Amino acid sequence: MAERAIEVSTYSGYRGDECPRAFILDEKRVEVRMVVAQWIEEDAATRVRRRCFRVKGDDLRTHTLRYLEDAGLWLHEEKANG
Repeated sequence: MAERAIEVSTYSGYRGDECPRAFILDEKRVEVRMVVAQWIEEDAATRVRRRCFRVKGDDLRTHTLRYLEDAGLWLHEEKANG
């Protein structure tokens, strides 16, 4: 699996970029219809935190989005076909 940077529109609550609402994937806007799961990952060595979201899009696919808090960067997980 590989990840690539994407542009994400979010709901900004008191913490800033809190929850994804839509994102651009392959030059198409995908609206988030439902957040299926969310969790936090933290690298033990570097202490880099990622806020992760598994979402269902209006493209009828399930996507995994990760937000790198220190970098302010959103990533989309690309799964290998198989």
